[in-house]
Amino acid sequence: MNPVPMLSAAAAVAVAVAALAVAHRLRPAVPAGEDPPEPHPVLYSIGSGLLSGFLLITGFLVATGWAAHSTGVLPPRGLYVADVAAGTAVLLFPALAGLPFTVRYTTAVCFFAALVGYTLSLAIQLRP
Repeated sequence: MNPVPMLSAAAAVAVAVAALAVAHRLRPAVPAGEDPPEPHPVLYSIGSGLLSGFLLITGFLVATGWAAHSTGVLPPRGLYVADVAAGTAVLLFPALAGLPFTVRYTTAVCFFAALVGYTLSLAIQLRP
């Protein structure tokens, strides 16, 4: 079994949760008895756009990486850099969007980050 995708998933979870914790620490304290503010609804469309871009690039790299084993035509290296940058933006977005550092949101961010890290690693490993 190849451990690199699992390690990448763990690293992505660490990056996303650390960013969420740091953003929470830098935010002003919520007054006692009040719930933390919910993220603004406009931020959902930005996150969806980031995720769509990441999925588009990653899907292209998976398809061309797989085909490169038989055709020998490799995707440009800059596309891999763009994919890592898009993946990093997707991982940091919950913290930058002001997501509260609660158990519920941290759990969701962990599952999401694991998927991003695992997928990104596999897309890069398909390059022959």
